[in-house]
Amino acid sequence: MGAVYATCALALMVVVLAAVRWELRGRRQDSRQRDGEVLQQLAERTKSLQQELANGEQALRALQESHELILRQERLEAVGQLSAGLAHEFNNIMTIVQGHASLMMDNPDLDKESAKSLAYITDSIERMARLIGQMQAFSRKQAVQQQPLDVRATLGLTFDILERMLEQKVSLHFEIAPQLPQILADWEMFQQILVNLAANGRDAMIRGGQLTVRAAEATFSVAELAANSERRAGRFVRLSVSDTGSGMDSAVIRRLFEPFFTTKEAGQGAGLGLAAVYGMVQQHQGWIEIESKVGQGTTFHVYFPATDQAPQMPAVTVSPPAVGGGAETVLVVDDESVLRELVREVLTAQGYLFLEAADGVEALNVWDEHRDKVDLLLTDIAMPRGLSGRDLAERLRKDAPWLPVIFSSGYSQEMIVRSDDPVQGATYLAKPYRPAQLAQAVREALDAAQERDAAVAVTAS
Repeated sequence: MGAVYATCALALMVVVLAAVRWELRGRRQDSRQRDGEVLQQLAERTKSLQQELANGEQALRALQESHELILRQERLEAVGQLSAGLAHEFNNIMTIVQGHASLMMDNPDLDKESAKSLAYITDSIERMARLIGQMQAFSRKQAVQQQPLDVRATLGLTFDILERMLEQKVSLHFEIAPQLPQILADWEMFQQILVNLAANGRDAMIRGGQLTVRAAEATFSVAELAANSERRAGRFVRLSVSDTGSGMDSAVIRRLFEPFFTTKEAGQGAGLGLAAVYGMVQQHQGWIEIESKVGQGTTFHVYFPATDQAPQMPAVTVSPPAVGGGAETVLVVDDESVLRELVREVLTAQGYLFLEAADGVEALNVWDEHRDKVDLLLTDIAMPRGLSGRDLAERLRKDAPWLPVIFSSGYSQEMIVRSDDPVQGATYLAKPYRPAQLAQAVREALDAAQERDAAVAVTAS
């Protein structure tokens, strides 16, 4: 019996041990399964956190880029306002210098050396006027005359211009898509944008190289706008100008469109060419993207909104014929006394009678005394004592609706002429101007007024 009990006990122990081993094995399997699940969940969570971190870094970079863009635009806007004010003052000064130099050149007894010196003066004034025009372009204060433009045909007209301005060691290549939509653009500004970018590329290729001009259609969807905060959805024409020059680093690119910023040596550039490009592109509701690496060249991509309107080619400008003088009375209002003296000399030499005032308030007093004699108002816009040239013209027009008005200013036409201007029919004479341009503007304004009065008289009869 004892042996039987011992055998049964041993068998029971074996069964118990087997059960324990089975239980432990099951628990280990459950534990490994749970561990696997935990590890999988941990891996998935880690991957999710890494993606969130990457998305956060991307969002932070986009925010930083957007912030930098806003700061750059605000800085450029502030500099643009300063440039516009400087342009106004410089144009006033250049009008005086240009005017007196032109009057002296008309002297038949002028000796050759004096004539040569005066020619240098007038040429320098023309050069300064172009620089001032670039300042106004950067500050977006130029008048824009947009019309549907055939980009392919326009680029064809500029090939010879670019080839002449490039040095012989720089080769020029055009790659223009066979089919391009039209753009709404100012023809002269479009050419100036291209010429300035080409000049910048030429200057970057000191040892020679290749300048390539490309034009192609580009379309952006809303999903593609995150790549560049200045992009907009829609159809565009992309004008690209590439050089094989020295390239630029990011520090230079960030300041590239600031006026007077240049990497050239002193005396080799005013730093206004690219600033002017920036302003003109902005006026065309476009934007610029830059690809550049040090030692590997630079590409400027300029985007212009496409249009379905039919293209027009620019009209050929014909020089106006010389005009004669007259005996009418002109009221000249300008706070620059030297400029008033110049205008007096020019107009009295043409036979006109001359009245003057230093500001709008003084002009009202002159008008009260001589209103029956004044045939034309020639006035600056920005003047002291709180009465601008536009306000003055509006006041005088209430007394004499027929009065012809010429606005003359160192500011651009875009800042002066408005579609809702109460002084309708006014003429704009930009400073600096030559004496002949002044005489022509006065004569044309008076003749237009006389033709209008004659037409009214015929209608009344």
